[in-house]
Amino acid sequence: MTVIKDDMVFKGRIDMDVQLDDTYGAGAEGTAFGPRTFRRYESDHIITSIHVDLTGLKAKGDAGNDVIGLGAGGAAYLAQYDSATWGILYLVEAICLEAPAGTNTTTDIDIAFNASGTLAYDGAAGTAELNFGGMAVACIYSVTTPGSLTDDDYIYLVEGDTAAAEGTYTAGQFIFRFYGHAALS
Repeated sequence: MTVIKDDMVFKGRIDMDVQLDDTYGAGAEGTAFGPRTFRRYESDHIITSIHVDLTGLKAKGDAGNDVIGLGAGGAAYLAQYDSATWGILYLVEAICLEAPAGTNTTTDIDIAFNASGTLAYDGAAGTAELNFGGMAVACIYSVTTPGSLTDDDYIYLVEGDTAAAEGTYTAGQFIFRFYGHAALS
């Protein structure tokens, strides 16, 4: 551990994303890597980023807003929201680094919030609060109304349509950024 004494003065900008311990359910971990969550503080703004690789995850396609996850099962949430650590959300971005691909899969991937932390592959997550439409590489999708997210809700990737037919993803990488602000006191 490094201890710094006295006052420090920095000129310019210091950015630092801190990787958090695993925040996801076992059913959200694809074959490439499990979701990685990072947090950054910029003044009173809190930016939580979740890096996701879809490789090895499945989409069923029989109903929209069903959970994308491991075919073998397991809770497939990415993280659990807590306003004390995430801040009050005012913006969510989805950045597509690699287009979703695979046999019988969909590129229409959305995010749903649910009070249950047990939803697995093909589970009904309810209405998708964040609808990004079809994902394309090098595009940023922004949503300024994060929907009905409340404390302790779980965040799930869901199918935005019924285009899949029980397919497995072979590609697809995203960064989801949740912008929050600490409550004013």
